This record gives sequence, structure tokens and C-alpha cells, in this order.
Amino acid sequence: MGQEPVTTVTCAKCGHPLPAVYANRKDNPPCSECGSLELSVLLEFHDSVNVEAHDTMRGKVKDPALPSTDKLRVDVFAGDDLRKRDGAWMKKERVLDRDRDHYKEVVIDPATGETIHQCEEPLSKHLDHGSAKKKQ
Repeated sequence: MGQEPVTTVTCAKCGHPLPAVYANRKDNPPCSECGSLELSVLLEFHDSVNVEAHDTMRGKVKDPALPSTDKLRVDVFAGDDLRKRDGAWMKKERVLDRDRDHYKEVVIDPATGETIHQCEEPLSKHLDHGSAKKKQ
């Protein structure tokens, strides 16, 4: 939640500072410096926002000459990834390269620097993981 606004009241003609209560009254006395009844009221609101930013980069190489199920040749992902199990943000790098039969994935906990998961193997051997799991 934000704090109460800071109110600054000055004479609109000469800029002389006036009491802040003048902002809430209609029958203020004239400015003691120039006699004007015009006010300038400045309300300043201050608040803070706690935002956590996350970046990802994903690149794909597709071969349009191939059938739709085979078009994707290379899929590269690098950046922040939300772990579904507990909602924690992890750093992930993943390369899926069909043409070179290569799969690599590294997941690191950015809070501790600990490697949570690391796998590097031929893509043809990378079975029963993620969306490739057999449905029962």
C-alpha cells in the first residue's frame, strides 16, 4: 500500500509557501506576500513496486520441405523456467537437435547455484521424458 500523499501549497501568483491546510479550505485568507487568493496545490504520491523479472530465449530451426511432424530440426531454450512442482524459478538451458541426434538439458537453482538436473545424450536415446512419456 502507498503512503499518504505529501501536500505542498503555494501562492499561485508569487510562489510564497502557504500552510497545507489551505488545500482543504475554501475561505483562506489572502497571501501575506502579494494578497492573491489563488492557490497552487501539489499532491505527491509515493509508492514502491516489487517486481521480479524473468528472461527466456527460444530459437527454432524448421525445414519447410518436410512433413509437419518432422519440420522442427533444432529447438534451443535458454533462460528462466518456472518449476511446476513448487513454483520456483530455475535457470534452464536445453538443446534438441534432430539432425545431429543430440539432446542436452541443464537446470540450475539460481538461489544456490546448485545443478538440479543435467542430461546430455543422443536424442534417439532420450525416451520417456516430459511430453515423450508414454500415456497410460
